[in-house]
Amino acid sequence: MPIDVFLSVGRTSTPKQEEFVKEVQAMLRAQGLNPRTVGRTDFTSEKPLKTILEVMQSCQGTVVIAFERLHIEHGTELAGGANASVLESVSLPTVWNQIEAAMAYALGHPLLAIAESRLRDEGFLEKGYDWFVEWVDLDISSLTERNFAESIKAWKKRMEAPAHKK
Repeated sequence: MPIDVFLSVGRTSTPKQEEFVKEVQAMLRAQGLNPRTVGRTDFTSEKPLKTILEVMQSCQGTVVIAFERLHIEHGTELAGGANASVLESVSLPTVWNQIEAAMAYALGHPLLAIAESRLRDEGFLEKGYDWFVEWVDLDISSLTERNFAESIKAWKKRMEAPAHKK
């Protein structure tokens, strides 16, 4: 029987993003995993946080696919303050990736982040936390590289460890 895993992924805006998401879903299924996403496999007519939590609680781990949702060509961070800085060509994922990653971490889920290489590394994408971020080009060929396959196997192994089984 497949192991349910939560897949955090924003609404796609390009065919390339959608193709990438479908390929990750196929890879997960090939590993005996069942990816579940609110708005793709699970639906609600209520506010989404409650449903996200319910779905996550029935899952053994979480995968976050972070790709560009917001692009800031020119901007200012901490505007008006002494530490203000200029932003040039900054790409950010959907804020839902941050929310869902935090929820998964609080639930004790083994967490695997797959991030588009041009994203700003902040929040759950920063180095030094309890999970690994696999930085990739948003191309399905990135998913066939050996290090990516090894990351999936290591993450799955953490899910199957007795300490993480429900």
